[in-house]
Amino acid sequence: MTFDVRPITASDLHAANAIGEEKQWKLIAAPSGAICLAGEDRSPAFAYLCTEGDTVLGWVYGACRPPESGYIAVDRIIVAPQHRNRGVARALIAHVLAAFPDTEVLMAAWDHDLVAFYAALGFHQADDGTMTNKL
Repeated sequence: MTFDVRPITASDLHAANAIGEEKQWKLIAAPSGAICLAGEDRSPAFAYLCTEGDTVLGWVYGACRPPESGYIAVDRIIVAPQHRNRGVARALIAHVLAAFPDTEVLMAAWDHDLVAFYAALGFHQADDGTMTNKL
């Protein structure tokens, strides 16, 4: 499977927002032009879209954390239900890890049922219960 993962643009918002089952996770364009999660007070660190041809398969979003925290966090991963179990989330997380190779990445949006999935991507559960890619 070859997916294209790239930054989300304002022209992608309608298609990106149409794929999720959870409509409360809506992406918007801020006045600055940055793509943000609606209701999020923090500036975006990243917002990536995964497509196959012209079809939107999923997206991943992370808001900035204070620089002194030393990490970034994945706040949301949304994959269209009909495209789950095809490697879309894996491609999105791989893109985040490649974009921030020297930075700790925490999974702020994760489900206990997905621990094995994130472990397969190199994450582990820290003592505080978060999933991180650093030891």
